[in-house]
Amino acid sequence: MVREQSAAVGVEIGSSRATIAIISGDGQVRERIEARTLRGRPARATLEPYLRAIDAALQRAEGAGYALRGIGLALPGKLDQTYRRPFLIPLLPSLNHFPLCDLLETRYHLPVQLHCDVDAAALGECAFGAARSRRRTLLLTVQAVVGAALICDGQPEPAARECTGHVCHLPVANTGPRCSCGRRGCISTLVSLEALQRLIQRAARKGETSSLIQRLSNRELFSAQLLAEEATRGDGLALSIYQEVGHWLGIAIAYYLRHFAPEVVVLGNGLLNADPLLLSHLRRSLLSHLGSQPAELAQRAADLCIVPAHLGRDAALIGSVVPFLAPAQVARPPGQEQTGAETPGGALEQLATAQRRGGQRYRYPPVSDDLSRLAAERPLPSVPHPPDDLGSAAPPHTRPNPRGLRGRDR
Repeated sequence: MVREQSAAVGVEIGSSRATIAIISGDGQVRERIEARTLRGRPARATLEPYLRAIDAALQRAEGAGYALRGIGLALPGKLDQTYRRPFLIPLLPSLNHFPLCDLLETRYHLPVQLHCDVDAAALGECAFGAARSRRRTLLLTVQAVVGAALICDGQPEPAARECTGHVCHLPVANTGPRCSCGRRGCISTLVSLEALQRLIQRAARKGETSSLIQRLSNRELFSAQLLAEEATRGDGLALSIYQEVGHWLGIAIAYYLRHFAPEVVVLGNGLLNADPLLLSHLRRSLLSHLGSQPAELAQRAADLCIVPAHLGRDAALIGSVVPFLAPAQVARPPGQEQTGAETPGGALEQLATAQRRGGQRYRYPPVSDDLSRLAAERPLPSVPHPPDDLGSAAPPHTRPNPRGLRGRDR
């Protein structure tokens, strides 16, 4: 008889598609399924492709002999962790306040956890990637927006919520474009896809000679690799973009280092990577902002480890199931043992084990289940929520248009 291996099902929802994967106990993606993201639909239609893919993943995992521990989801937006449901998902507004955990646990009889996508990516890097064995980790991603996550002892740091999240609203300048939060100088308005587009379009309007502009005019897609290639060749515009981005990221990291003392900074997968040219600008900016600080802080900045993400595009997918596969250990007084239920994933593990021992492992109801009835049975609590600070959904395009010269892409 083959011994069962622990595994979990991870779900990462993106703008055009969602990835559903079977992830083994060592953090490896064993099999993946893609499902379409249906935008502008009610909750029932939005969830249908995801549920079909989860059904298929569970069946394949059971057929392969995996002992499933739970289902983890990484979503692009803000979550209400008290009531375990999405709070603000600009990409899929029909899921706002929808009892998603209740639905999935009722449907599959497995424990479910929700994560903000950037938190999930940081958890994945801490458990299986670049920040393994580190107690305090800062993850920064630069895509359509800037995202940030701070992980302390295997858990997102609650005290950092004001300056982390899917959209990072950390102020790094006194002026700049107005952010969706109402302020100016947020890092997401200075280091993002739109911010880089503005730099390219401004250079095109000035008539600067740049092979980067030429390649984009020839309809090449803007990417981290394209930018790195042109910077390595000495293109002036690409080098100025690295200098601009390094400047603002250095200021941001100085803030996190001063207030939260991360041991390692992970640059997540996105528009930028840990290119040596970018890192040199980033470190120069970091040291210039902390050079006049106390010697201990300045030395901490000099010794700070800045590394690229190891898990690539799978970081959030893998991180969504970390609580089931790699629960963090809670510090205990000497001589006092720790029980499995007291680990962050212990209670969930016990729930999954009890449900498996009950006979049938999973239930596969038809996709035509009345999701609206489930939502009505679990109404939205009358607890006030903080104001919206996410703004509009991220733009779907990724190709700058230097020829248009109209301030932004069409």
